[in-house]
Amino acid sequence: MRINEKPTNPGELNIKISLYARTVVTDAGGFQVPGTLKIADVWARWINAHGSEVWNANMAGAIQPATVLIRYRSDLDETCLVEKGGQLFEIVTMDNIRERNEYIELKVKRIVGG
Repeated sequence: MRINEKPTNPGELNIKISLYARTVVTDAGGFQVPGTLKIADVWARWINAHGSEVWNANMAGAIQPATVLIRYRSDLDETCLVEKGGQLFEIVTMDNIRERNEYIELKVKRIVGG
């Protein structure tokens, strides 16, 4: 497959990440609190923002922005979270490339304190 007129090599999906859905759980005191439920561990191509992208992202309030490419998943949406190396990232945008249900490109930013 070609993405942005460049051939995509599935071997570039070499970073293991975890995908989480946001949920509401009941704690020991009976109160409902935000929680997460693991959807899956997947392989990804992870590209940290660099150069002028970092300046633009900082002006928009994004911390450690990155572009993540994964194989298509129908159970993923913009409310989900991405975990890489113990750090949580929220999905800013999500693109089902060319609507072909083969790859999804995620723009993510790190959650501070998460």
